[in-house]
Amino acid sequence: MTKTSDSSSIYSRILADIGTGHFPGGTRLKVQDLASRYGTSIIPVREALRLLQGEGIVTIAQNKGATVSSFDADSLRDIFEILQLMEPYFVETFARSCTEADLLELESLQTQLESVPVEDKSTFTGLDLQFHEFIARKHYNGRAFGIWRLQRRILNALAMSVPISRARHIEILQEHRDLITAFRENDMKRAVECIKDHVRGAGDQMYLQLKTNRLRD
Repeated sequence: MTKTSDSSSIYSRILADIGTGHFPGGTRLKVQDLASRYGTSIIPVREALRLLQGEGIVTIAQNKGATVSSFDADSLRDIFEILQLMEPYFVETFARSCTEADLLELESLQTQLESVPVEDKSTFTGLDLQFHEFIARKHYNGRAFGIWRLQRRILNALAMSVPISRARHIEILQEHRDLITAFRENDMKRAVECIKDHVRGAGDQMYLQLKTNRLRD
């Protein structure tokens, strides 16, 4: 295995641990501890941390090492502005060209989502990412998909500490159902309206939770 592939693997594993809440925002990431955790040398760990730093997931300060970035209102705004631009781009194409097999796959993911309780955010957000990723991956523009996927991964990782309200949980599931209905009818306009409402609702709910958390602190 090359250094590059080693770093890529460690990058994915650190990101996964951040995304599941094992390393919440503010956690110090010690190179030697990470190397021991993942059974590797310190070189790929350092390379992975530099990649995560470049994406804003980790901050690295001189004499202090690496720390998981905290999720704040500015981070939320930046990511959701990107998602608001990109999600309709993918959804419109999917609505025009999706097959019955595509719809059955979305239905399967939706059924799995509906079986996950709101308290199990890690599982729920993982399946939610799969749902949206399936739609985005069908687009011909692989570069756009790569940009979108990175932002969604960052969002999932940094926002793990922000709970989903029960009301928003119900809304998410219904919005997915509305989206699937629009896809079945190849209704591009309705599908785009659905995804815009969906992304806006997610951003508003997270902003409210962040604000509530700050008041509690």
